[in-house]
Amino acid sequence: METPHKKALIYQEILQRLLAGRYRFGERIPVKEIGEETGVSRQPIMTALYSLQERGFVRITAQVGCEVISPSADEVEDFYRMFAAVEGVIAGLAATRASADEVTRLRDINAQLDRLAPDAASATEYRRINVDFHRQLHLMAHSPLVSARQLANFEMSDFFIVQTCGFDAHLPRVAAEHQDVIDAIASGDVHRADAAAQAHLFSVSATVVGWLRARAAHDARKV
Repeated sequence: METPHKKALIYQEILQRLLAGRYRFGERIPVKEIGEETGVSRQPIMTALYSLQERGFVRITAQVGCEVISPSADEVEDFYRMFAAVEGVIAGLAATRASADEVTRLRDINAQLDRLAPDAASATEYRRINVDFHRQLHLMAHSPLVSARQLANFEMSDFFIVQTCGFDAHLPRVAAEHQDVIDAIASGDVHRADAAAQAHLFSVSATVVGWLRARAAHDARKV
């Protein structure tokens, strides 16, 4: 019998495979293969997949199996509109609640991003530092409930990026966009911080959605 700890581990294992792009949009997720690789039985794997379905990553069809979602460009664009709006709220809260030390910490993290070479080799490091940046921003909002909700959206965004353009596609712009957010927070300007945070995520959205629309157009030409 699998323990709750082991069930949590298999959930994280499958999630990390999705975030690493091991399973692509529309692909079947091989439950038997996962079981053989991890030594976990089918039931906890399916429990993990149902949880991932609730969060929007996969789709389970009775008598057919489980596959990775394959969203349209419009659906992804809608997601980013929601995602950006919440991040704007968080940045606005940080503008009124963050300490000087917290702003300094945010600047230091962004400086790490700025030093990365804008190429595919830096993509993994970019994702790690970017997670640190946004976690720090969320801490600065001093609103744990809102930040916890937004964390799930960040995982979905990372999933979309991995499945499409890749993290390196946005690397040349990210530090400057983050700097706009930092400067607005440091000035205590709620509306400017909100707008800068949303602009940053709309920039990410444009790259991801643009990739999806270009692929759709390419596929249409092949038919």
